Amino acid sequence: MTALGSLVRVHTWALDEKRQTLGGLEAMAEKLGDDLENLEAELRREQTAATGSIEGTIAFPAFVAAALERRKRLRLSIANLDLAIEAAREEVREAYLEVKKYELARDNQERRERERLALRERKALDELGATLHRRKKMDQGDSEG
Repeated sequence: MTALGSLVRVHTWALDEKRQTLGGLEAMAEKLGDDLENLEAELRREQTAATGSIEGTIAFPAFVAAALERRKRLRLSIANLDLAIEAAREEVREAYLEVKKYELARDNQERRERERLALRERKALDELGATLHRRKKMDQGDSEG
């Protein structure tokens, strides 16, 4: 394997790591979004239940205060994760460009090597053809004389 091939492998590995990190962040953000939706649904259910009894009406304000604080923390966490996700996407984009740069350089190097070998083979065949042509002329000259 060439040095460029090794660089492609290393940078591809780094790209895969960055993609996994991004996937983890996106999964975490999705879970927090689900948690927020569940909290909102629970708040609606508790509000409905609280209107049906005096005990519920008394306990409901404390529940609401805790739920609102949790909602605030969830929204803050989601906002922070959104920033981290954008940063991770940028890292993935940059890593992808690095991989493509090294792949292009490797492909160009391999193409040049194939062209060099093809040229060397053509020269060897041309030399062989010229040698055979000279021998044939020499053999024709010997048979005439």
